[in-house]
Amino acid sequence: MGFELIKAVVILLALLGGLYLLLRFLKGRIMPGKGIIEMVHYQSFGPKKGVAIVKIVKDYVALGIADENITLLGKLSPADVEEALKQAEPKTVMPVSGIRGLFGGKFKGYFQYYS
Repeated sequence: MGFELIKAVVILLALLGGLYLLLRFLKGRIMPGKGIIEMVHYQSFGPKKGVAIVKIVKDYVALGIADENITLLGKLSPADVEEALKQAEPKTVMPVSGIRGLFGGKFKGYFQYYS
C-alpha cells in the first residue's frame, strides 16, 4: 500500500509540473504583454456599439465601433487626451463610517434610534 501511495503522489506531481510548464509556455500567447496598441478608453452606446480611444505608439485615434465594422473617426492630440484622462481619474473616496456616513445625514432622525 505504501508503494502505491508514493506512485500516486509522483504521478500527481508530474502532472502538476507538466501543467505548470505548459501554462508558462502559453502565457505569452494567451496573455500577451503590453504591445504598441493600447485601448485607453471605451464608451458604450448600446450592445456592440461605442467609441474607443486607442493609443498606437504615441498617437491617439478615435474609433467608432459597431456590430460589423470599425470606423476611424479622427486623430486626436496626445496632449488633449492625456489631460482629459488625468481629469477623468477617479477621485479618492473617503471611508464611510457606518450607515450614517453612507447617506450623508439625509435620514438623520431615523437612525438616531438604531445607533
